[in-house]
Amino acid sequence: MKTETRRNLLLALVFLAGCAASRVQWVPPALAQADTGTPRWDYYCTKAEVGVLGLPAETVTAQLKTAGLQGWELVTVDAAANYCFKRPLR
Repeated sequence: MKTETRRNLLLALVFLAGCAASRVQWVPPALAQADTGTPRWDYYCTKAEVGVLGLPAETVTAQLKTAGLQGWELVTVDAAANYCFKRPLR
């Protein structure tokens, strides 16, 4: 009987310690997201056709470098030669 009482007491203590520890680590998700701040972006897309009927590759490269110097980051290029950029909203 004494062993069973000790076992039950130990289980109760472990349970209470777990409850206390989980309560200390819990932060509401809305508050956690509000503290970090969600980044906001400015977007810019342009069409740059490279090749026989389009612009020379050097011209497109120069345009891409200019955009980069202005803080734009290339995000995607699709099959229709649309170049899309983003940068933090100022």
